[in-house]
Amino acid sequence: MPRRERPNAQMPQSAQSIGQPQGRPAMMSGNIGDDIRALNSSIMLISQKMKFISRNEKIIGRNLMVLNKKIKDLEGKISANSSESSQGGASSEEMQKLAQKTEFLSAQIDDLQSKLVTKEELKELKYIIDSINPLEFATLGQVKDMINKDKKKTEELTN
Repeated sequence: MPRRERPNAQMPQSAQSIGQPQGRPAMMSGNIGDDIRALNSSIMLISQKMKFISRNEKIIGRNLMVLNKKIKDLEGKISANSSESSQGGASSEEMQKLAQKTEFLSAQIDDLQSKLVTKEELKELKYIIDSINPLEFATLGQVKDMINKDKKKTEELTN
């Protein structure tokens, strides 16, 4: 049977500290630590994206309010001009320009509304992330190691 050595028992202190970064426990394997850091990074990115989405939702909401106000103003001008044009006031060219602006602003509002994320969708995304809790996942390699250790224990107990 090959002789097993304890990994840190015979190495000098300086050699032990070279292999591990400061602050990392000696028992934590590199794979689990890397997985946890990767999952933590993913969670941080998702939370940042959620904050950006929320901020963008507020900005888009304000833009929608401004655009709606502009549309109402233009519609008021169009109706006022139509009553004046019947009396010989505004020209039909001005009316067409105002109508085009109104259509353009309506198209912008429709575009912004299609890109808008609702609060319900944000709540749903948060619920999914909270229910999944990626920090509790095990990698395939870790599961295989646990199964192999369990098999070895059962074989030792049966022998």
